[in-house]
Amino acid sequence: MKSIRTRLIASFMGTIILLFFALSAIGVYYVMAAIEEHSSQSMVLLSDETTEQLDTHFSNVEQAIQVEEDYLLSTVDIIEYQTNEEYRNQLFATLQDRMENAAQIVTNVESVYFRPDPEAYGGTSGFFLAAKDTGGFQSVTPTNILKYDTDDREHVAWYYEPIEKGEAMWLEPYSNENINVYMISYVTPVYLGSDFLGVMGMDINMNLVHLAIDKIDYQNSKGALISESGNLLYHADYNGGLLKEDFTGDILAASKYFEDSYIDTGKNYEYSVGTDHYRIIVSRLKNGMILAISTPEKSLFAIQTKMLLQLGIILAFALVLVIFVSLNMTKKIVDPIVELTQASSRIAKGELGQEIVFQSKDELGSLANSIRKISVELKEYIDYIHDQAYLDAMTGVRNKGAYLAEEKRQERLIREKMASFSIYVFDVNGLKKMNDTKGHEYGDMMIKDAALNIRTVFGGNQLYRIGGDEFVVFGPEVGEDEIKRLFARFDEQLRSFNKENIKYEEELAVSKGVAVYNSEMDNEFADVFARADEEMYCCKAKYYETHGDRRRRS
Repeated sequence: MKSIRTRLIASFMGTIILLFFALSAIGVYYVMAAIEEHSSQSMVLLSDETTEQLDTHFSNVEQAIQVEEDYLLSTVDIIEYQTNEEYRNQLFATLQDRMENAAQIVTNVESVYFRPDPEAYGGTSGFFLAAKDTGGFQSVTPTNILKYDTDDREHVAWYYEPIEKGEAMWLEPYSNENINVYMISYVTPVYLGSDFLGVMGMDINMNLVHLAIDKIDYQNSKGALISESGNLLYHADYNGGLLKEDFTGDILAASKYFEDSYIDTGKNYEYSVGTDHYRIIVSRLKNGMILAISTPEKSLFAIQTKMLLQLGIILAFALVLVIFVSLNMTKKIVDPIVELTQASSRIAKGELGQEIVFQSKDELGSLANSIRKISVELKEYIDYIHDQAYLDAMTGVRNKGAYLAEEKRQERLIREKMASFSIYVFDVNGLKKMNDTKGHEYGDMMIKDAALNIRTVFGGNQLYRIGGDEFVVFGPEVGEDEIKRLFARFDEQLRSFNKENIKYEEELAVSKGVAVYNSEMDNEFADVFARADEEMYCCKAKYYETHGDRRRRS
């Protein structure tokens, strides 16, 4: 006959084992759910930020060409253009100067050009500016278009394809045999009514696009750029690209998600290559290309293995502990275990901030410390994911991903008629000069100091770095007097900083603009931002009028 102690110990141990396994299962479930949610959010933010970075670069190119096309159409005398060679040459010279200035502002431009109808004005008519290794551009003899067939893509696709399409377009990346550069081109046919003036274009070296994709480093993620027709344009493992009919292995497995039904859904999808499992998220750029980011599941869920191992160790320790203390002090162990059980349950439900108050110097104390360690490590991991997604490493303020999330929130409030905010836009003046003359480390110091001075006046909770030297602050809805007061404080802060500054000779100058949301005139967030941005650029223009900088907004 079993003794009461034996039965009590057996019953107690059985209950503890069942309860522990149940709590372990619940804990694993909630840990995996939390990791899944935060990993998904981080992949979405990473995709949004990379897409925004590439879209901004491509949009700058489109805007630069659009400005020059508008200028040409607004100034050209079509009769003189068609009949007077001297007039055409003078017009081309003016347009060449303008497009060279535009190319100086847009990053990574390989060449700019305007080519009129070769049948009417000669195969090498127009102009072609190519980037120099030492910086700037040089005029070179344009390609003789008449030497090549219309389907010779490597030489004259940039001329014939936009004419055939009848509108501005991005050519898929190609190796331009004229200048031996792998590039992407934005070209537009220019018409004044029914009169064809020529083709205007800007070639962009693909190195910047490759760099943006290679910088994707979240949890061993890799990015890929895919054309509208489904060809692989760039991947770190396929540097030269790949036709879709040649897809194999991991690219073939991922390619099913390059379809419209999976693009811009904000979701990540699973695929496998052998025994390896991946998550992929896909978005479309404004120029029609597709950005895909894939992440190994073993990197996303590395903490899961660690958690299971710790739970196993804790279980083994708990079993030994229960046998030992049950023989001596069955009653004393009940209350602490109930407390730890409740704490474990709360941790399993995601209540990571709750405190475990039980303290002792025996084995139960070790168990409590182990549970505390699980809680602390899980909270640190989730905080790490959050910091990776939302903080700018260089300045310590919120990053572009956090800004995009706040922008979406404001868009929702605008739609719900609940929005009330002001937006302040800041841009560091003279940064290019600092980078060119002193080096990028000095430029980075200027960016950090700009962030510090903005934070001093406007606080850091709603301060975002959205570009290299661009910052945005979200604030409450305020009147003109408060705006003047804040900007006066900011100007005084800069004066004080510059007075004491000994790090670099140039004064820190920051252009600024502000706009307050107005429900009667603002239909979306972009309307408010555009007004603040325009005011900032007006401020920047005034600064450069007195400082002799020829840069203009593209």
